[in-house]
Amino acid sequence: MSGRFSHLEFDEGRRRKEARQAGAPQPSAENFLALADEEYRWGRFERALQLFTRCLEEDRGTIRAWVAQVQMLVQLGECHEARLWSDKALELFRNNGELLAAKAQACARLGDMAAGQACSDASLQAIGSSAWRWEVRGEVLLAVGEPLHETCFKKALAEPGADWFDRVIIANICLFYHRAAAAFEYVRQATELCPQAGYAWFVLGNTQRQLGLAGAAKTSYHRCLEIRTDYSEAQYAIADTENEPFLTRLRRWLGWR
Repeated sequence: MSGRFSHLEFDEGRRRKEARQAGAPQPSAENFLALADEEYRWGRFERALQLFTRCLEEDRGTIRAWVAQVQMLVQLGECHEARLWSDKALELFRNNGELLAAKAQACARLGDMAAGQACSDASLQAIGSSAWRWEVRGEVLLAVGEPLHETCFKKALAEPGADWFDRVIIANICLFYHRAAAAFEYVRQATELCPQAGYAWFVLGNTQRQLGLAGAAKTSYHRCLEIRTDYSEAQYAIADTENEPFLTRLRRWLGWR
């Protein structure tokens, strides 16, 4: 397969071989998966992608890592690659509901709503249920202006195990489709559920900034930095907000894109 994964697989395989030859202890798939999830929950999608790939180097049967690779590619804006990668994963794990949902999101971001709807339908019909499947269903409906997307997001949050991060995922979906007011409510809930979730404060800042609330956005970014002082994304966001022209802030406040 062409693209970033052909290089990632080669590089990680080489590093793994060199480490074994040197007698270095080998981290497990579980270790890489935990590290990757932590990076994901801090919005560091590139690093998370690398770690999910390392997880699959250790255990190619880790479906969560296959799903997450597609999710990370979508977040990085590489939706064509995400769709191709989801197809590759579905060759191994046919009719997997989580993978079908991941492909549905990639298709929706590419504007292929027919494929997105079909994959989302299949994901909900597959065995099992999850917040992720309903989050993507909500996105597919939101992308075509269907008001029932809100019902899907509510179903996602009613799933067992849904937590603050699911609210952040939904908020980011809303932000992608320029629904900052809706995003605000979800991410506000996330900060209330887990005040120490720095990434939730960062997304809240992004939401407030899209709403034209520069002062509130900087406060949220600073709250994120209180939790993690080395979070450069928040540092850059503060600088960008301070340097943003007044007319741009006014347009945001008025809801003009």
